[in-house]
Amino acid sequence: MVFHFVVNPAGASGRTGKQFAVLQPMLDASGAQIYVHQSTREKNIEAVCREVLHKTAGEEKVNLVIVGGDGTFNQAINAVDDFSRVRLGLVPAGSGNDLARSLGLSDKPEEVLSGILRGEEKRTLDLGEVVYHNISDLQPVGKGRKDGDVRRFAVSCGIGYDAAICQGVEVSHFKPVLNRLHIGKLIYIFVAIRLIFSTKLADLEICTDGRTARYHRGLFAVCMNTQYEGGGFRFCPDADENDGLLDVCISNPLHSKMVFFRAFPMAYSGAHVKLKDVFWMERGREIRLRADRPLWVHTDGEVEGRSSETSRSGSEPERSAFSCDIKCGRRVQAPGLAPVSRPQKEKILKKAFLTSKNPTYL
Repeated sequence: MVFHFVVNPAGASGRTGKQFAVLQPMLDASGAQIYVHQSTREKNIEAVCREVLHKTAGEEKVNLVIVGGDGTFNQAINAVDDFSRVRLGLVPAGSGNDLARSLGLSDKPEEVLSGILRGEEKRTLDLGEVVYHNISDLQPVGKGRKDGDVRRFAVSCGIGYDAAICQGVEVSHFKPVLNRLHIGKLIYIFVAIRLIFSTKLADLEICTDGRTARYHRGLFAVCMNTQYEGGGFRFCPDADENDGLLDVCISNPLHSKMVFFRAFPMAYSGAHVKLKDVFWMERGREIRLRADRPLWVHTDGEVEGRSSETSRSGSEPERSAFSCDIKCGRRVQAPGLAPVSRPQKEKILKKAFLTSKNPTYL
């Protein structure tokens, strides 16, 4: 069997490359035909995957195994044009590994790799898609992005505070240091505490499968395909990566955003949903998010940019506006190398927890 391994050696401040070096003897002894492709500063994971798929265009099936974390896997799924011929694999070797955690994979890369090589690790996975409108302030990872472009995600897509945390982590000088000390998750907590004091609440409009609600003190909104994001937060503890739906968590603190210090630790277990004056939950196949001012946006923790100021026409007053469309799209085989049948599930749209006139449903 032929496997193409795609590795980001600089991932997790160099730990991904070191981890792959540990796995190399297993590949050499596997008896399989192994090709290793590594990203560089000039050629990122998405470009490497596109190159591999172009060179294997004549092959009926391609086994593409990603060694890295959620951001690396995000770049890989955005490089694939035809999922019917690509079987994706994931060996978790990042700093967060939320996708692997949600899929119930071992936290030992050696065990996951062994299962993939033997064809034992098999999963199916929904993918979400986000369409950007009025995007600007592009970050390096979003270079060339323009309005109307589609970006896929496997874990989550969020706007507002959680995306601002991702952006703050990415530019933090402390991230490489903490990663080298194997305590990289702490940077998310440090940045979150710093930003909670400066983040301004926004007016959010969220349309879930045609049902619209306005939240007048929005801190963030995250659409989740899996249960975990941000290094272990379970903002949508009932999310199912195989149900064809996205779970949405909206933070709309009715009183003070300082409730963060009580609410966010609870999100590690999913108990934050009990705070019905802080969090609202929705579920649907297609979600449209709008905000009254520019907000950062992330897909699987990768921040490409934020919205620009635009003017609404008609009778409404001018205001800055952000809009993106999010839907649950294709199903892919990942991180296994064979399809898995699954029963059809009937899901009922969750009702939002309402404790006051906020939010306003239209």
